[in-house]
Amino acid sequence: MLSIIVLDTMHDEEPNISDILEEAYSKRDLPVKRLAVFREPAPLFGFAEEQSDRFNVFIASFSWLRDEYMELAQNLRRRRKNLFIVFVVGRNVDISCCVRPSVRPSGILFIPLEKQRIYQTLSEIYVELLRSAERGEQPVFTIRCGGEYYTIDTEDIFFFEAQGKKIAAKTRSQEIAFYSNFEAVLEQLPEWFVRCHKGFVVNTKQIVQASFTEMTLTLKDRSVVPISRTYRDEIRTIVESKGAV
Repeated sequence: MLSIIVLDTMHDEEPNISDILEEAYSKRDLPVKRLAVFREPAPLFGFAEEQSDRFNVFIASFSWLRDEYMELAQNLRRRRKNLFIVFVVGRNVDISCCVRPSVRPSGILFIPLEKQRIYQTLSEIYVELLRSAERGEQPVFTIRCGGEYYTIDTEDIFFFEAQGKKIAAKTRSQEIAFYSNFEAVLEQLPEWFVRCHKGFVVNTKQIVQASFTEMTLTLKDRSVVPISRTYRDEIRTIVESKGAV
């Protein structure tokens, strides 16, 4: 899922990028796992030093270009080579100054902002994030169950299901239940695991079919998991990119 840092120096504009994203995050209109919003660059420098590895999208809005904005983008790019960078700028900004090899923005949006254009840009970034993740190494998921630790390749996990105070990890050959919650589970999982229901987290690589009439997902092992209305649009974006509708 998307983890977004926002530097919104144009927060007095209506509409502004931070308000649009905060609303989308609260309503789950976009596949956003975490969102951090800053109105000034100074506090963001310290935050980026400690937390940049937890974010995969950086969005900065400015009505005129300052060196510190580009310096921040360059520092974030050096720390995370596959970071997606989007600039929101006024019409008077010379965008040639933004398109630098050391920054490589994924998109540039102009004021006045259009909500649909923002959603489209972030949906495209999410699809590309999933594709790049599939080309990378497969991380593992570690479960503590009693005094034992189990390590499972995330590729082998089909879904997680809430079972009372426990979470059950379902693979093709086994089901392991452990005490936890979805917030903690998602922190350990790669981007292609998403909530599809209040009681389920699904591995989107395992989806073979989605029915938005029956509100279900069919997985490669023939498991069927539910979709709730809360997560429907997010799941639709994912499955349409996979051609699994």
